[in-house]
Amino acid sequence: MKDSSGRQLQLFSDDVLLSARAVHDDFEPRRLGQARRLAGLTKQALGEAVGVSGASIGQYEAAVTVPGPNVIAALARELGMPVAFFTPGRPIGQIDASQAHFRSLRSTRSSEKLKAATYAEWVWELSLALEKRVLLPEPNVPSLDDSSESMTPAEAAMALRDYWELGTGPLRHLTLTMEHNGILVTCPSFDHDGQAPVRVDAFSTSALERPIVVTTLERAKSVYRHRFTCAHELGHLVLHRDVVPGDPRQEREADAFAAELLTPRAEIEPLLPSTMNLARLGRVGLEWGVSTESLIRRMQEVKGIADVSVRRAYQKIREQNRLGTRQDPTTADSSGEQPSLLREAMSVAEQNGFSTVDLANELRWPIQRVRELLGIQETRPRLRLVHG
Repeated sequence: MKDSSGRQLQLFSDDVLLSARAVHDDFEPRRLGQARRLAGLTKQALGEAVGVSGASIGQYEAAVTVPGPNVIAALARELGMPVAFFTPGRPIGQIDASQAHFRSLRSTRSSEKLKAATYAEWVWELSLALEKRVLLPEPNVPSLDDSSESMTPAEAAMALRDYWELGTGPLRHLTLTMEHNGILVTCPSFDHDGQAPVRVDAFSTSALERPIVVTTLERAKSVYRHRFTCAHELGHLVLHRDVVPGDPRQEREADAFAAELLTPRAEIEPLLPSTMNLARLGRVGLEWGVSTESLIRRMQEVKGIADVSVRRAYQKIREQNRLGTRQDPTTADSSGEQPSLLREAMSVAEQNGFSTVDLANELRWPIQRVRELLGIQETRPRLRLVHG
């Protein structure tokens, strides 16, 4: 296969990749664990699929034994990876799921956390490969862990506004702002099975050299929800970088940080009505890029609106949603809220002769996986054959 300049592109084929027998002599067990977790498979399920026991898979991953060539070939087929993926010689990201802040603490299962953490590892590895060709923005996120006792989440949010020189008024293009400050923001389009991983609402981690924030398509359905989620995870990166995740108090602090970052109290309070007025709140929300629901909570915080008024307002909004009379804009409708750092870096690399196929070969990933993590959508229609 050749590109437009006639340069031969090397694909994952038998004449390019190492044979399973050669891989057997240089097998990287951590890669097997990565691919299995990203596929969402237990050791037992993967073992059954390739004809070995779950205990054998565990021994392979722990480097106690090495799978034979036939098993390596079967693992590659089952996991959708080239056999060369299981070789060493390139950086490997390692994130313990306990090092990540998950948006939904109670509803996120352990297996989903592992899968999400592995996804973040791959995002980091992808960024590292691109950084060999393109200079990405340096990470620029201050850690306020040491001053957390003396600084409230709201004060930390205003400190970050000052540090990033964001000025006053609505914070436009939050996602782009985070990317400009070296944060990898990504919204996976689908997982290994082609389904959106909606059970993991969002998470963030500073376990690697570059901070990572992952949101999901479910959050991206509303740009307001997406922006608050990103601001919430940013709160974790600023407030909780060196603390053990999992404390519900941390989630409340991240919410308070997000509310102040997006709607500073000193600026938003004069704009809020003295009594519950959903139409006016909707107009304010449109200007500031936040939901009516978040402004209702803000009214309760800064104006002491009674609980009964808040409940009635939420009930009315739920009714509007049920009737379809209310629709929030999506991230696709909002410039600066779709993650673009990795995709733009790939575009620059391509201008200098480095293609997505080259990137896939270097990472030893399937080309489709590279496109997924870059956020490159498939635009071709899918052919479906129907038996007559």
